[in-house]
Amino acid sequence: MEYEKLKSYERYWRANQSIEQRIMSMKAAETSVTPQAGDGSQHIGAHDPMQSVDKRIDYCASHSEEYAQNLAVMHEVDKVIASLKDPLEREILRLRYTDFRYGQQMSWPQVKDALYGKTRVSRTTVYKLHDDAVHHFCGSGQDCT
Repeated sequence: MEYEKLKSYERYWRANQSIEQRIMSMKAAETSVTPQAGDGSQHIGAHDPMQSVDKRIDYCASHSEEYAQNLAVMHEVDKVIASLKDPLEREILRLRYTDFRYGQQMSWPQVKDALYGKTRVSRTTVYKLHDDAVHHFCGSGQDCT
């Protein structure tokens, strides 16, 4: 598998999060009973829930392929990570590239702490484990840079 897919995992995840958030806000607008302001005049237009539903349906239709493609790449990356033999290699790739518990990819100090706790492990050890994991992720003979 290409290293580029692993490095881009967060981009796919964020794109899908954005699509999901947009759909959720559109769903909330469908049930809103607050009248929507019109053109700024004294007249306040009535809220048409069916128009909101139509907009959400159109949005879902226009973004479903992108969402599915992103999800497929993410599942492919997750599957390759899960297939690695060394549990530490699986964990370092998962923590660094696919775990968003802090709302973004983990920093190297966060990865080190998650793997080894507060024990005295050098950054070189963590980077070496990462390099080995990436090499196995890509498979032998492939360029993983």
